[in-house]
Amino acid sequence: MSAEGVLRRSSYGPTSPMVGQRGARTRERIVSEALTLFAAQGFHGTSVHDISAAAEISRATFYQYFESKEEIFVQLLDECGGALVDVVRQLGPLGPTAEGFGNLYSWLLAWGQIYDKYSTMFVQWANVDSSGTAIRPLVTGFVESFDARVARRLKQTDLEGLSAPDAAVVLTSVVNRFNYLRHVTSSPTTDLEGPSHHLAVILQTVLFPSTPVEVTRRALGGQPDWSRPRAPSAAAGAAPVPGDVPDRFTPLTARGATTVRELMDAGGRVFAERGYQRANVDDIVGVAGFARGTFYKYFDEKLDLLVALSDQCRGEAVQIAHTFEDVEPGDGEALRAWLTEYVDFHSRYVGVIRVWLERTPNHPALDRDRVLVLEAMRRALYAHLERVPRSQPLDLRVAEVFQVALLERLPETYRPRAKRGRTPQMVELMAQVLERGLFTPR
Repeated sequence: MSAEGVLRRSSYGPTSPMVGQRGARTRERIVSEALTLFAAQGFHGTSVHDISAAAEISRATFYQYFESKEEIFVQLLDECGGALVDVVRQLGPLGPTAEGFGNLYSWLLAWGQIYDKYSTMFVQWANVDSSGTAIRPLVTGFVESFDARVARRLKQTDLEGLSAPDAAVVLTSVVNRFNYLRHVTSSPTTDLEGPSHHLAVILQTVLFPSTPVEVTRRALGGQPDWSRPRAPSAAAGAAPVPGDVPDRFTPLTARGATTVRELMDAGGRVFAERGYQRANVDDIVGVAGFARGTFYKYFDEKLDLLVALSDQCRGEAVQIAHTFEDVEPGDGEALRAWLTEYVDFHSRYVGVIRVWLERTPNHPALDRDRVLVLEAMRRALYAHLERVPRSQPLDLRVAEVFQVALLERLPETYRPRAKRGRTPQMVELMAQVLERGLFTPR
C-alpha cells in the first residue's frame, strides 16, 4: 500500500528490466521536476498532480514509476544520506592540537558543501522530519544511524568531559541546523568558509576546552571579531503571563477564556506531535474534548489558532530572553535554572517554533513574531557575551546562529532518546555546550 493509502501494483524501480532507455529518461524527468517543485512549494505543498503536470505525463504514467511523491523523496533521501555517511568517513583525528582543529574545520567544510549540493532535500528533510508523514520513521532511523557513526568516530578521540554519544548528538544537531539556517534565513552567514571556520572554533572548545588559544587564533589569522549588538528594530512589548490568552480574547467571559486556553493547549500539543501541515481541526478538538462547533466559535481555521499560539509564544519567548540578560557570566547555577525554564517552554511551543524557523505557512503575524523573538534573543546573547572577557576569536553572527541552532534543535533530538525524567541531563548537556563554546572566558 502506498503512502496515499491506495493499492497499486509495484512501480518500476530505477534498475527494473521493465524500464528501457526512454523509461529511464522519463523517471529521471519525474525526479528532477519533483525536486524543483519541492524547492518552490515545499514537500507538503507539492502533489502528484503537480509533479505529473510539470513532467508532462499523466498521473497513470507517474504511478508506473513511483507509488507516491514519498517514494521520490525516499530515493533522493537515500542519495544525500549516502553523501553524509561519506563525510563521516572523511573525519580525521581530532584533539586539542592544530592538526585536530584543522581536521574539524575540514570536516565541517565538507559537511557544508554536501548540504549546499543537496540543499533542497535537506531543507525539506527538516520539514518532513517534523511531521507525521510515513517518511518520518525512515528519516528518524537514518539520523539515529548517522549519530551512531559519528559517536563511533568520536570514541577514538580523547573527548574532554563529554561522552561520545552526547558529543555526537550535539554535533549532528547543531551542524545540520546551522547549515539549515544558512539556507532559509537572511543571515550574513549564508556563505560557507568563514562561518564554518568560526563554527569550528566554537565546537573545538566544546569538545576540547584545553585547546590552546594560539591554535584557533593562528588558524583564523587575527583578533576576536567583536561587533556591537544590533538593537531590535521594534519594541517587543510586555510579555503576557504564561498561560494567558492573546489580547483579542480579552472581552470573553472567564468560561470562554478557559475554553480558548484549552483549545490553544490542545493545538500546541497536536502541532508538536504531528506538525502543522498534518494536523487538522478534528485532531485538536479531539485532544481538547470539544465539538468542532466550539472550535469555530473562537477560531476561523487552524491557521487562526496557529497565529494566536504564535502571539502567546512570542510573549513568553521575549520574557525568557529578558531573564537571560540577568544571568551573570560564570554563574552556572543561574544558567541551568534558565535552561530548565527554556526547555519547559520549548516542549510546550515546539510546533510554533518549527513554523517560525521553517517559515511554513507564510503569514505576516508569524513573520513578525519570529523577528521579534530572534531580535530579543540576539540582544540578550550579545549583552551576555560583552561581559565575558575573551581572547579567543569569535564572530558574533556565528555565535548567534550557533545558539539558535542549539536551543531550537537539541531538545528535539535529545528528548525522544532520553528516558522519563532525564530533563536535568539534557539541561546539563546544553549548559556545558554553552559554557564551553561561548560563555567561558578564554
